[in-house]
Amino acid sequence: MNNGKNILAAKRYAEALIDFGKDEILSYVSISLELAKVQDILLKSKDLYETLTNPLISTEDKEYIAEKVFEKDIDAKIKNFIKLLVEKNRFDLIYDIIEIYGTLLDDINGIARIEVVSAVELNDAEQADIQAKLASKLKKQIVIKYRIDKSLIAGLVIKMGDDIIDMSVARKLEDYKMALTK
Repeated sequence: MNNGKNILAAKRYAEALIDFGKDEILSYVSISLELAKVQDILLKSKDLYETLTNPLISTEDKEYIAEKVFEKDIDAKIKNFIKLLVEKNRFDLIYDIIEIYGTLLDDINGIARIEVVSAVELNDAEQADIQAKLASKLKKQIVIKYRIDKSLIAGLVIKMGDDIIDMSVARKLEDYKMALTK
């Protein structure tokens, strides 16, 4: 993500997309699908992103390129949104806007996306137990992505947005080391 000032701008644009959904201009699902298509197109063509963010290329040329690239695959309202970003020289925020839109939509739908990092692969029962405890604690639908990091030695690290709960042995050893050096 970009710096704090740009994140605030990206959040305002993402909130405008949420308003599209609230005002039933497009459904939240349609907006999500359209943004996923935009992101997919951009990821397949790094040159496109570079072109649409290049200050040496005129706004008119960038709008024309955006129109032509997105005309067949993207809903007209989202295409106009993209052209607005180009016009305002804010297309560089597109990835942040997409990410923030997803986060805002998760909040609306009562979904918490969590990453659980463990030193070893967790079995189905352990995963179900973690899922149930987090759902009970957070009072939300939980979507968990599991990842293995052998450097943890044992234990878990749970990441929820900016919050991290580190219950790993590696962290405890680091804490003991810090305490001993004081």
